[in-house]
Amino acid sequence: MKRCRLRRGFTLIELLVVIAIIAILAAILFPVFAQAREKARAATCLSNMKQIALAVMMYATDYDDTPAETGWDGPCSSPVPNASGYYAVGDAYFSGVFSFPIATAPYIKNWQIFTCPSDPDKGGFNKTGSYCYEAQLLAVNMPGSFPGMRDVVNAMLKSFPLSYAGNYFLSQTYDPGKSRSTYRGEKMHPLAAYQNPAQLFYAADVGSAVSRTNGTIFAGWYIAPGYGNDATGQGRWPKGKRHNEGRNWIFCDGHAKWLKDPSFLRADGTAKSQAEIMLEYQRRGVYTYPETNDPEYRR
Repeated sequence: MKRCRLRRGFTLIELLVVIAIIAILAAILFPVFAQAREKARAATCLSNMKQIALAVMMYATDYDDTPAETGWDGPCSSPVPNASGYYAVGDAYFSGVFSFPIATAPYIKNWQIFTCPSDPDKGGFNKTGSYCYEAQLLAVNMPGSFPGMRDVVNAMLKSFPLSYAGNYFLSQTYDPGKSRSTYRGEKMHPLAAYQNPAQLFYAADVGSAVSRTNGTIFAGWYIAPGYGNDATGQGRWPKGKRHNEGRNWIFCDGHAKWLKDPSFLRADGTAKSQAEIMLEYQRRGVYTYPETNDPEYRR
């Protein structure tokens, strides 16, 4: 006569204990996995920026030591339709001087290099209503571009997503004593004119300003440290602080590296001004203005 072996299952308490252990392990491991994933994304972003930096140096070599334009004024300074000296593409127009992402692209041959995997918006080349933005995209036959796209919300973002922006103050139009009203599509200063190029930043990680009402995203290929800073942290500059409390930078000697950002808030919780943030970077050895390496300059 065979004996029946009774199979004993888990009790409810044992199951709850196992579930609790799994939950504890998950709570411990998931942040570690997230940090590892972000480090991998930051490394990809830094690799992108190193390739952009190399392209900038190659561009400068081909154009009399002059890097590609990082300001708004170079491509877009006060253009009017079909005016002498401006380049028309359909009914859109710009100065004929391309912004740095488009100008350096032939040396990279990969538009995806200009996006950071940790950037949720990638709106750097997006401004509804801008003739200058649209004309540049049409001039290079950017995939997804079409006439009139400037009037379609976020159409330029979908055509050319961008996560990086250039140093707004490297443009010739910001020379002391020079009037912006006379600036018409000039190139930037040659690299040899920059003081301390190893510390003068050329471009950096930035974010995008997103409208709460209709989802319109605004950004640009140009930036100044601290631009758009507010207590919410949703401005273009603070949103670039996406890699473990820091961002990646390109410098005017062609190197790229990650640096931790300072706090963008004062002790009382109010937002620091753009000038305060610039000075903090200067004290850490990251310079904005090309004319001097004095850390107290333009305080």
